[in-house]
Amino acid sequence: MKTLFHILSFEWKTLWRSSTLKILLLVVIGAGIYGIFFGKFEIDKQQQRIAQVQQYERQQFDSLLVWVKLDTTFEANKEKYQKAVSPTGVGWNKHFTYYLTHDAPPAAGLCLGQRDLFPVYYGFNVTDLARQVNVGELANPMKLLTGNFDLSYVIVFLFPLLVVALFYNLYAGEREGGTLSLLQSQPASLRMILFSKGLLRLLIVWLLATVLFVLGFVLQGVSIGGNIALFFQWLLIIYGYCLLWTLLMGIVVWLRQSAALSAMMGLGVWLVFTLITPALLNLFVLAKEPLPNRAEMIHTVRNLNDQNWEKPRSFVLDKFYPENPQYNPVDTTDFSKWYYASFTLLDKEANALKAQFEEQVKKRNALLKKWEWLAPAALVHERLSQLSDTDRESHLEFVKEVHAYHQELKDLYYARIFKGEQFSSDDLQTLKERL
Repeated sequence: MKTLFHILSFEWKTLWRSSTLKILLLVVIGAGIYGIFFGKFEIDKQQQRIAQVQQYERQQFDSLLVWVKLDTTFEANKEKYQKAVSPTGVGWNKHFTYYLTHDAPPAAGLCLGQRDLFPVYYGFNVTDLARQVNVGELANPMKLLTGNFDLSYVIVFLFPLLVVALFYNLYAGEREGGTLSLLQSQPASLRMILFSKGLLRLLIVWLLATVLFVLGFVLQGVSIGGNIALFFQWLLIIYGYCLLWTLLMGIVVWLRQSAALSAMMGLGVWLVFTLITPALLNLFVLAKEPLPNRAEMIHTVRNLNDQNWEKPRSFVLDKFYPENPQYNPVDTTDFSKWYYASFTLLDKEANALKAQFEEQVKKRNALLKKWEWLAPAALVHERLSQLSDTDRESHLEFVKEVHAYHQELKDLYYARIFKGEQFSSDDLQTLKERL
């Protein structure tokens, strides 16, 4: 043990005298701090948009609560009063827009994951939900190509390069510098010396990762004490990932090639495991389980919506009432009842299409999970986004909340619409409490 500490102490002094190490550390620290602030900037921007729509929603509802108390003996007040009490809406902008927001989890700024690809809020009314939430593209192509330069990006893509830069000349540097024979004459074995030198480099990488990670928590205002499990899970994954790259470079060093060739081999390994393997794996999965065409599904939903206007009222309501017996089937010709019943049937058809779409995606993801160990960079990034609740599954859980909230609103609205009743001030207060 004494020999180990002696080698570590001597090697640290040697490394610290080198300007190369200082430059490397400064570059990585600079990139890490930039990634931390970039992630914070993106999350702050999302939270600002969320705050804006929440404020807009409250302002709309405050207006309704004022309008419902207006004196309708004055002609100027009648339209506003009707907008407040009518569950079917009044005028061109018929329906009140409700918003459900996906607030940022604590560590979202450290690993943005897919929060920039999916909406962080949905605005919808009590008509068909499928048409309202399926209006965007599947993903932003530029973001898919470049990714996000957050802290997870620095860890996943830049730290392996740091390991390569620290390890490539571990053996070759001694041989080409003429000190290898001197090392071999020492009481400690060459293997022990190289292991100690490699251990010091790994400790430097781990220490740097820890410093950046703690800085990430502090600068983004994330409580370490309140997220202690998340903190240590992140660290465990980061340490394991750095150790993996250390082992890979250990194999390169074991081959005992020249420093230039070892550096090229290290860069080649980095290219294979961070870029080439994920691309080939994606092509393999696409060939086995083609990605479903969401644009086609959106087009189908829009066609279903257009077809609704061509269906007779009696046809729609005769189909709607047996599936929704809580509403009294007193009239199969009323426009409002037909209008909202048709949207309910549209959502049912659209949800069936969406279920098929999601089933295809699940099969694709299941196949991907079987082989994702071949792409450690993608695997680690996925695990970090899962821990940060910024992955696709997190968004799907949010979409489920949207559907549940929409159904609650429909139940309240439809109970009034199909009975021909209006909202009272208490009804509106109840709706406001749901915001």
